[in-house]
Amino acid sequence: MRSTFRSLIAIVSVAFLSASAMAAMPSKNKGKVKAPKPTASSMVDGETGQPSPIKPVKPVPPEEMAFRFFKEALGNYGTWIELGEYGRCWKPSNVGERWAPYTEGSWAYSRYGWTWVSNEEFGGIVYHYGRWMRTFQAGWCWVPDLEWAAAWVSWRYGQDVIGWTPLPPKMDWNPAVGVGVWVDQIHNLGPDNYVFCAISDLDEFNMRDAIFHRSENPSCMLHTVNVTNISLFGKSIFCGGPSYNWVASRVKSVVPVVQIVKERSLVKFREKLNESKDLPLSFRSFIEGGKLTLVAPEWGHLVDPRKADALGFTGEEDEKVTKVQWVEGNPEAPLIKPTGPVAIVEVPLVTGWELLTPSEKTELKIKVAREVAGIDPLTHPAERFNPERDIPTGR
Repeated sequence: MRSTFRSLIAIVSVAFLSASAMAAMPSKNKGKVKAPKPTASSMVDGETGQPSPIKPVKPVPPEEMAFRFFKEALGNYGTWIELGEYGRCWKPSNVGERWAPYTEGSWAYSRYGWTWVSNEEFGGIVYHYGRWMRTFQAGWCWVPDLEWAAAWVSWRYGQDVIGWTPLPPKMDWNPAVGVGVWVDQIHNLGPDNYVFCAISDLDEFNMRDAIFHRSENPSCMLHTVNVTNISLFGKSIFCGGPSYNWVASRVKSVVPVVQIVKERSLVKFREKLNESKDLPLSFRSFIEGGKLTLVAPEWGHLVDPRKADALGFTGEEDEKVTKVQWVEGNPEAPLIKPTGPVAIVEVPLVTGWELLTPSEKTELKIKVAREVAGIDPLTHPAERFNPERDIPTGR
């Protein structure tokens, strides 16, 4: 035992002396201070006297980034102007005097309800975001908004006739209320702003070829009722109106049922269109294999301009748009560009009632009032999605 104990003491002593000797040896690193590891804060803020390798980017509100996206996307197809209380709006170029939204294209149906398939280069944006208003001096103009829907329209139908008109900018989206059959009366939507056609023609590839002459609109409105029913469906907006099954049994051929693909990247969207990068990006709707692909950016992802660039647009700050001074009078009068500051004024709109005789106007106003029988958005919000009514079952 004593021998073993002495051996252990000897081993410990040797180890202690070895460690002491190593500590006494000169070190190459003696006198040097180890540099601290860089942190996220130091990378952004930079060291004292040193430029930061990463420049912080100021976030941009989604509303402003959305406008930058719209301005860049639509710049080749129209003009941006500032319209009084409505702010920055877009007016399409190269359209006829009697042109109206939701006429150059066709109707389809999807899980989001009645869906507009546009034949126009700008249609994939302006018929799914925002609202349209008809002005005396600039015609139809589009007012941007962030909410996506398959089609922002009001619907009317009768025994043989069906019609629709764009919802106005003061029709704000409220998920608790939606848009119901009271929309004509609440927002004063007149017959001349509607377009009508025979129900049997709602499957036309280009509705422009099937739309009645506007002289027939008062009679069409008199013999139809409002069936608008836009409501919240899960986290999406369902654009209801006439029952799909009811329409499908009356059209000559078929109203297609499509799957909507929302593409948030302009880069990928261009690839799907197989378009040259040298050409302006088209937003014409296209259906392939039963799928309708539409651009639908996620605005929350674009508050950082660097992400906007990665998705295919610059996100640059917008330049000032043309301000317009509004005057009462001739609808054909040219836009007046003021020389001084312009006060925000109420923009006079074409309601669609202007061309009616007093007796026609009175008759139709009474008709519209009777349709709703005193109901309003607070007492009668839009009806929720109904599978029996809103799911296609075929012809």
